[in-house]
Amino acid sequence: MKPILIAGGGIGGIATALCLRARGVPYELFEQADVFREVGAGIQLSANVMRILMKLGLGGPLAAIGVMPKGLEVRSWQSGERILWTPLGYEAERHFGAPYYHAHRAEILAALVDLLGGANVHMASKVARVDQDGHGTSLTLEDGTTHEGAMVVGADGIHSIIRDQLFGKSTPRFSGNVAWRGTMPAEAIEGLKLDYLSSNWWGPERSLVHYFISAGRTHNWIGVGRSTAPSRESWSATGSVDEALAEYAGWHPQVLAVIRATTKLFRMALYDREPLATWHKGRIVLLGDAAHAMLPYHAQGAAQSIEDAYVLAACIDEARDAPEKAIGRYEHLRKGRAEWVQRFSREAEELFNMSDPAKVARRDSRLRENQSKYPSGFPEGQQRIYGYDADAALARAPA
Repeated sequence: MKPILIAGGGIGGIATALCLRARGVPYELFEQADVFREVGAGIQLSANVMRILMKLGLGGPLAAIGVMPKGLEVRSWQSGERILWTPLGYEAERHFGAPYYHAHRAEILAALVDLLGGANVHMASKVARVDQDGHGTSLTLEDGTTHEGAMVVGADGIHSIIRDQLFGKSTPRFSGNVAWRGTMPAEAIEGLKLDYLSSNWWGPERSLVHYFISAGRTHNWIGVGRSTAPSRESWSATGSVDEALAEYAGWHPQVLAVIRATTKLFRMALYDREPLATWHKGRIVLLGDAAHAMLPYHAQGAAQSIEDAYVLAACIDEARDAPEKAIGRYEHLRKGRAEWVQRFSREAEELFNMSDPAKVARRDSRLRENQSKYPSGFPEGQQRIYGYDADAALARAPA
């Protein structure tokens, strides 16, 4: 079998390579940067993605670098009153069959890269064009080098060159939101005596979540909300603590203390993509943010990319001599799921960032009432996200 050509060496692209290798499917990975690097800070690894990462052999490494939160709490921005509580930690592991971790994105990427190794990986290799015919595909780099394969997987992110080539150039949708990401050494907020939780704060026009990462050595926060101040679309765009404090003026003292202690701070505009009618043409297919970039409200961007990778690899393995059949089955299995999570993440903006006091009161009352309806402690949305089992999905749709 000719190799599967993977364009993009982010989390989704590396996961695709790992999933293919686990099934003995040849691949070649092309990354435009000269070294693998990940910016940003915290990432949440829920049971749906941990189930896959554990199958790849990453259970031990992720347990060593992650933090298992006891639960998720939602609190009112000013009073600190708890609106919602759901268990995580060992309760989530018992219920969903896999753990839930908070971790640092760079450490996750490093764990994936260490497992992958350097074989069949091409760095400083920016894809310029992809082509196909009835016998296979080719991928041409900016330096003119061409590589041939059975199919091309476009895992090249929200600004995907391959997406543009397949379906015409388009721009991501600006959400009207700006995100702050900040970190600090754990000792910097030791006086707050924070527990291992996913601490969410909902307020008018914005929200904020903070939690420990890096085996508890670092504290991380992300704040998302509407802003008229300009911001770049890049996690390397820095912001100032004073600016962040101004945007969260009047919030609970704990929130302000976390922001004030920040030692590394980034600020960026948030974009997602409108759904596509299809993710593929012939033997060329999209994956992850290239197919379904989403907002971070449910912390599922990386998770959905890894789910894509696992399912795609299985479909390829089961139809090695029929690449288009494999791609069609992959899209059938993944498109509805990923686009539901994408839509669910958009809808969360209004839920998290409500401003009208009457609507806020109704929302809080509804959440408290609904919580009593779920004996497990996990609301319907969490059940649907965290309970996804890629192997079960594959079994329900035979090749």
